[in-house]
Amino acid sequence: MDVQALRQLKPELDRFLDRYAPLFGRDEAAAHAHRFVQGLLLGGDRRSVENIAEAIDGCVVRSLQKFIAQSPWSDDQLLEQLQGDVVADLGDPDAVLNVDETGFPKKGTKSVGVKRQYSGTLGRTDNCQVGVFVNYRSTKGHALIDRRLFVPEEWAADAPRRTSAGVPEALVFRTKPQLALGMVQQALARQMPFTWVTGDSVYGDSPTFVQGVRGLGKWYVVDTSADARVWVAEPVVVPAGTKGTRGRATTAPRVTTTPERVDAVVAGLPATAWTRVVVAEGSQGPRIFEYASLWVWFSEEGLPSGRERLLVRRSVGQEPEVKCHRSNAPAEIPVERLAQVRGCHWSVEQSFQAAKGECGLDEYETRGWVGWHHHTALSLLALWFLARQKCRLGEKRAPDERARGTGLARPSARHAALG
Repeated sequence: MDVQALRQLKPELDRFLDRYAPLFGRDEAAAHAHRFVQGLLLGGDRRSVENIAEAIDGCVVRSLQKFIAQSPWSDDQLLEQLQGDVVADLGDPDAVLNVDETGFPKKGTKSVGVKRQYSGTLGRTDNCQVGVFVNYRSTKGHALIDRRLFVPEEWAADAPRRTSAGVPEALVFRTKPQLALGMVQQALARQMPFTWVTGDSVYGDSPTFVQGVRGLGKWYVVDTSADARVWVAEPVVVPAGTKGTRGRATTAPRVTTTPERVDAVVAGLPATAWTRVVVAEGSQGPRIFEYASLWVWFSEEGLPSGRERLLVRRSVGQEPEVKCHRSNAPAEIPVERLAQVRGCHWSVEQSFQAAKGECGLDEYETRGWVGWHHHTALSLLALWFLARQKCRLGEKRAPDERARGTGLARPSARHAALG
């Protein structure tokens, strides 16, 4: 956003930030927050504290650094109010929570949680931090609403390193699926309306995550890897304590049959199993895939899940790409609706692009726990302001943001872009 555009939106931004001002405590801290968000929206070569202080009147570098890295205001309270505002504008009982992670490239070893680890953002293993995020998506729009910093196990076990980075004493190691589940649980506790949860195979292959979402009474459409195991017929589970032929009682439940790999099951599907579905209206016309669906029982740590659908998506072309999903939605939910829900996952990727490109989500220079959480919370706040303004000003959505109607493939007119 250039200076002129920001100046035109200044009255709206002032009113927007005034709603959050009491959460920062002192008036001086609220003023720092106001200027910092302006700096994030202003853009420039890099939205570090120093650059923001140079660009925004009234900023003092050291005071702004202290506000981000040390000030006692609660980023969780800030995001709780943001979530309430998102519900007020976008809330829908049939909404989708999309979970995903993104990487933040870093040099050195002192930034909290940094290590050589895989980052989908970079497409490789590199020195970086990883944050797990949740995006709220309804037919009215979408927004990033929460995040958790992934702290690797070696970091969590290193007391001197934790102390140096300001990691809270109560923090224990949590996997990415555990972090994501915690945010889904918190969204439900804060009475955010939603029915669906999506995620890639990091979450779909995690028994902790899928069992946790099922326990909340929510439905998921999550990716599953090709080497996941399933039973295509309900397996027989022998309970613990059952005596075998030799008179010995089993110490744990066991299954009498061996599950198959997902890719082997997919390879055996007949040609009649596939149906063409329009997933979305893209910039080049309808986005069409072929889908197949069958009921299976997934192996979760060797034991069967409840009866679920294995949803297989195949691209249309000479060299089709196949992706597999799993869903615990009941039988009355059609395949077309499951495809539509999984298609909503695009919005979290778009949110990452906007948050980094327009709101400086990845342009922080602070190394500590408090600084990372303060910076990312204010970036999410800036992103939410932009989302509200685009809606208020009636800007046309990008092609992939058009109404994502889904149905059987058939000739159809292109949907008009929505303001």
